[in-house]
Amino acid sequence: MRWLYACFVIILCALIFCEYVADFVVLQKCKWPEIKRKMGKYVDDPLRAMIIADPHLLGPHRGHWLDQFYREWHMTRAFQAASRLFQPDVVFVLGDLFDEGDMVSDKQFKEYVWRYLQMFRLPPGIPLISIVGNHDVGFHYKMHPFFMSRFQNDLNYSLVHLYTIKQIHFVIINSMAMEADGCMFCNEAESALKNISRTLHCMKYPEEAECARTRRHPYSQPILLQHFPTYRISDTMCQEHDAPFIEAYRERFHVISKESTDMLGELLKPRLAFAGHSHHFCHSVNRLGIDEYTVASFSWRNKINPSFMLATLTPDDYVVSKCKMLPQQFVYNSYLCAGIICLMVIALQLMKSLRRSRELDTDQNHSKHN
Repeated sequence: MRWLYACFVIILCALIFCEYVADFVVLQKCKWPEIKRKMGKYVDDPLRAMIIADPHLLGPHRGHWLDQFYREWHMTRAFQAASRLFQPDVVFVLGDLFDEGDMVSDKQFKEYVWRYLQMFRLPPGIPLISIVGNHDVGFHYKMHPFFMSRFQNDLNYSLVHLYTIKQIHFVIINSMAMEADGCMFCNEAESALKNISRTLHCMKYPEEAECARTRRHPYSQPILLQHFPTYRISDTMCQEHDAPFIEAYRERFHVISKESTDMLGELLKPRLAFAGHSHHFCHSVNRLGIDEYTVASFSWRNKINPSFMLATLTPDDYVVSKCKMLPQQFVYNSYLCAGIICLMVIALQLMKSLRRSRELDTDQNHSKHN
């Protein structure tokens, strides 16, 4: 029975490694990028932001329960490993938290939110900023006060907001409201953007009379956070990308329009942008002439080699790095290797048994002849 015990140990080791240890091993290769000043010294106390996108938690209508369980288990393990290893100051999730957010009832949405917050649980004091995506409230044509209000009530950021932490300003944008076609949400978003523009202006020029009641945060150029990337024709514009094939992007479906992109540039004058939606990584200098990072999906369901971003930020500088996660194929290969080793152990045991049986038959025949 030693062979059975050996197989049990091999499978158990593979299970523990793949399901509990491998995420830590892979993520150990990542580290926070450091900002150096001209004198060669590192910046003290920058903001360390972890940025993920498109977890797409499955709902009750699509996908198999086993697919949901296993891939969401690995998302949970990856996130908890990353949050423990890197201890970020803030975590941003760039939309499509849910796969069926615009298809479920109120009760189902509450259950969705509870599951999401359990999976992406952080220690007290570290904010989890969840940005709305098209799978959360629908594309522009489908957005409805019912979908918008429940996302706002449970997850806070449904339209356009200015979020400040460590004197660094982030503008959180609902990409589906960037249509500028007179719809209710589009008008609200444009009005909010103009208010944020005035607020940023008053931070920069506090001595102006109209700025007397403005918040007294020091000014710095804001960072854009949204689900859709700004306008680009395809990933051919990326300086780095990991899409398996290049497809043309449609305005208002894959990316926001040229006009909306230009409006964001004119009103906000950002210095950096992050987005999701495409499920693949891209680093480009966008239409506004700034660095934009499209963050890959965090889920194996959308990408077999997922990744996320680590950003080290100060009010006047930034450094961003891509952190590769545990690939799906690595786990499958590990289990396949464990299975092959078990088969080899069984084969060796069978060979030993056959040899003993032959030796026993030979001894018996020899005894008969004697």
